[in-house]
Amino acid sequence: MSEPEVTGRVETLIRALKDPHVSVVWNATRDLARLGPAAKAALPALAETLRGYDPTSRLWARYAIAKITGETKKHLPVFIEALADKKSLFPGMASAALAGFGPEAREAIPLLIAELQESNPEYRWSAAGALANIGPEAHAAVPALTAALEDGDEKVRWYAAWALGEIGAASRSAIPALIAALDDIDDDVRGYAAQALGNIGGTEAQAAIPALLRLRDDENENLRTIATTALVQMGASVG
Repeated sequence: MSEPEVTGRVETLIRALKDPHVSVVWNATRDLARLGPAAKAALPALAETLRGYDPTSRLWARYAIAKITGETKKHLPVFIEALADKKSLFPGMASAALAGFGPEAREAIPLLIAELQESNPEYRWSAAGALANIGPEAHAAVPALTAALEDGDEKVRWYAAWALGEIGAASRSAIPALIAALDDIDDDVRGYAAQALGNIGGTEAQAAIPALLRLRDDENENLRTIATTALVQMGASVG
């Protein structure tokens, strides 16, 4: 966007921070966070949101402030502490915010692993998403994410597969479970499992080649493409 477009967008989002519907406020804060330093004009309005009545809006306002100012270390402890708040925050929002900090959120890994055991699937898939964004440093989560591939909620399963792929080579112990996930009833789970196998690679992943070759015949074009990419990553013949 051009500078005038950014300015106009920020002004629109500042107005949205006063919307009576909290979901509008959440979206506005996240959009401001995505704009980063270019949204510094919104800092006073975000500071006001920090004093608002809705705890989740306050959390997202703090997230936007951290992204705009770049002061992640200053604000990160608040998000880690928020993982324990199961009463006032909307389910999964603390993990979702931590996901936006990527590897900088490494301190939260043990707590995010624990979140994978929560009864509400919103917590489980949000935690898996945060672990995916942390990436290879989240290798301690591989056993819990592997178990999550059998979760009763399909969203949890595909986030778990995605996270294992983002962790990469350290997820080799999950290869048998990921191969099994290629037969999941959910297209997204199958796709992320195939993507994960391609990302993990190595000799062990060669065992997935027959299943990935079968996936190349799937009626879903996107799955066929993902399977082909994974096979190429493994050095398999796709002719």
